[in-house]
Amino acid sequence: MDSYPLVGYAIHCMDLTRSEHHVYYAKYHYVWTPKYRHPVFQEPYRTTLKEIIMKTGYDYDITVHELEIPSDHVHALVSFPPPMSISHCLRILKSISAREFFKRYPDIKQKYFWGGKLWSPSYYVETIGDRNERAIASYIKHQLQAEERHLQQLKQLKLFPQS
Repeated sequence: MDSYPLVGYAIHCMDLTRSEHHVYYAKYHYVWTPKYRHPVFQEPYRTTLKEIIMKTGYDYDITVHELEIPSDHVHALVSFPPPMSISHCLRILKSISAREFFKRYPDIKQKYFWGGKLWSPSYYVETIGDRNERAIASYIKHQLQAEERHLQQLKQLKLFPQS
C-alpha cells in the first residue's frame, strides 16, 4: 500500500510543471497598480503593456496564464520555478515592464509619472490552489467587463442629480 496516498492524487489532479530539476504546481494571483493610481491603461497602452509583460514572462521563465489590465491596475495569474521567490518574480515583471513602457511612451512618463516610477511599490499576491484556479482565471478574464459595468452604473447615478 502506498504510504503517501495524496502524492498520487496530486499528480493526477494537477497540471504539474516539470523542469530539469523541479516538478511543481504553484500559481500566484498578483494585483499591482501604477503610481498615484492613474487610470492610464486605455488602448493602445493596455495592449502594449500586455505584450511587454507576456514577453518578460517568457524571457524569465515566468508563465503568465492569465493577464488583464483595467485602466488603473494589473491582474496576472502566473507560475514560476521554485528557486524564484514571489517578490523576485514581481520585481522582474514590474521593473522591465516599466522600463519598456516608458521607452515606448515617454509622453506618458512626463505627463503622469514625473517621479520616474510607473508602479506603486505595493502589491497583492495570493497563492492559487487547484480548486479556485478556474475561478481566479475567470475573474481576471472578465475584469474589463466588470470595470465597464461599474462605469455604466456611475453614469446612471449621475443622470439624476440629487438636490
